[in-house]
Amino acid sequence: MKQLSGKISSSIKVLNLTPLVRFELTDLQNQKINCLVHQHALNFPAMAQPNSRIAIYGHYNKHHQFVVQKFMVQASENNDFFSHSA
Repeated sequence: MKQLSGKISSSIKVLNLTPLVRFELTDLQNQKINCLVHQHALNFPAMAQPNSRIAIYGHYNKHHQFVVQKFMVQASENNDFFSHSA
């Protein structure tokens, strides 16, 4: 499993209610990575917002999209982390 971290640099879109959520991550090297969340995807928009700092764990699919299996979102007020994993 690969680990990435950075900021959410796009809006968080619910693609369908299977569920599937898409967002774009800008990592620490300023590379933009398309990410998909399938497991626990309906919790993701409630925990994350654009410009949230996030750490994600997962793998790349054949379309070079990062499929998120675990994520940790930093809370903005007191630097606590919310996390969720499958």
